[in-house]
Order: sequence, then structure tokens, then C-alpha cells
Amino acid sequence: MSSPHTFKVTAGIVCVMRRSYFTNSYFTDTPSGLVAIDAGMKSHGGDMLAALAELGRTPSDVRAILVTHWHNDHAAGAAELAEVTRAPVYYHQTEALHLTRVKAFAGVRGAISSWVPETGPLVLVKGLLGNAPQRAVAATHFVAHGQVILEEFEVIETPGHTEGHVSYYHLPTGTLFAGDALAVIAQRIRFMARPVTEDLEKARRSMQKCMDREIHFVCPGHREPLMTNAEAEVQRFRALLDSSTPWPLFG
Repeated sequence: MSSPHTFKVTAGIVCVMRRSYFTNSYFTDTPSGLVAIDAGMKSHGGDMLAALAELGRTPSDVRAILVTHWHNDHAAGAAELAEVTRAPVYYHQTEALHLTRVKAFAGVRGAISSWVPETGPLVLVKGLLGNAPQRAVAATHFVAHGQVILEEFEVIETPGHTEGHVSYYHLPTGTLFAGDALAVIAQRIRFMARPVTEDLEKARRSMQKCMDREIHFVCPGHREPLMTNAEAEVQRFRALLDSSTPWPLFG
């Protein structure tokens, strides 16, 4: 297994990026321990545990696991990470049937999904075939819009990519952990690709809610975080959302 690329976003926040789909998870250092935002692409949790070791930290340092949505490239490692760290898991109740595998497909479709590797070009196909991560993970706590959890993270309900998708706004640093509610490419905020967005109208409203905050950093679920000129970029993207600009096919 190749180790993920782990790098600093700002003081106390590191990005854990994988080569496959440039998928990102994050660790945020808080006064009472590390908080993981999303949990990697591997059911055995190896990518997140490798990142912890690279940071000189141990599983016992993890205080909580916040999941943005059920897709395998963001939630696959949640069950293992929760088991190893004994940290509570937070996500929206609407995602529970996927994350606990109640909605997982059985039979031939489910079997094919289980055979597809968790990294590589077929990751999206794996998720669509299986309709759930490979390992079930129950929430310790369900989150709701406007709730502040762990004293530092405001919950923003951001449906559109999935029905129960949530983003997390880190109050001390002004960092938006956006999951797949939006994209960042070349230090510009972008729409997610249209084919992977279930409900375009809901997704646009979700992005508008996110842009209403004072944002200093944007940490998306894929590619690179927005780490420079965030204030101006948020203003530009807010104006774009409020305009009649159609949703681009590839974001």
C-alpha cells in the first residue's frame, strides 16, 4: 500500500491526500485531541493510520471522526478508525442507511462491488454498485444543521451530492471542510461535476449556505485545499452562484 501525501493546510490542520481520485481526508488538532474529517478510502484504515504515524501521533490521540457523506472514497475507513481509536463517529441521520449497509446491494451486484478495488479508476463504479461502504459504521451521534459539535465545528447541511451530505465549518480557523459539496481546482472554488451531483438545485443552495461564512481556508474532498486569497475567491464564487450561470458539465 502506498502511503498518502500528508501536508499542512494551516496551523493545526493537515490534509491526507491519496493518489486515487486525489481524495482528501483531514486531521484537525484541537485542545482535547485530533479530529478526523472523513476517514479514507481503505476499509482497513491503513491510509489514515499511516498519516497518523507520519504526524508522530497515535490512534489514542483521535478524539472524534466526522463523516461528510457515505461514499466509499470518504467513509471506507470509518469503521476501522472508530474501532482502533475508540473515537465517536458523527454524521447526518439521512446517511445512516448507507453507512450501516442497510441499503447495501446484495446478490450479484453486491458481489461485484466487493471485488472492485477500493482505489483506482473503478472507485466510483464500486460505490454505485454497492450503495454503501464495504464495512458498516454506526453513528455515535447524528448531526443537524447549525449545531456546534466538539466546541469547534459548526454543522452545515449541504445536500445535493448525496441527500444527507454535511460540511463542517471550523470556527477557530475559519476553515470550511466541504466534502463533495464543492470543488477546488487551481486555488479557485468550483462546482462539483454535474454527473456526480444528485440534485443540482439543492447542491447550489448548499454552496450558497457555505459561502455565507467568513472563510479563510476551504478543504474539499478532492484535489487541493484553497489556502490563498480565500476572501476574494469566496466573494467571486458567491456572485457566480447568485447569477444565472448554468451548472458546468465537469464543474
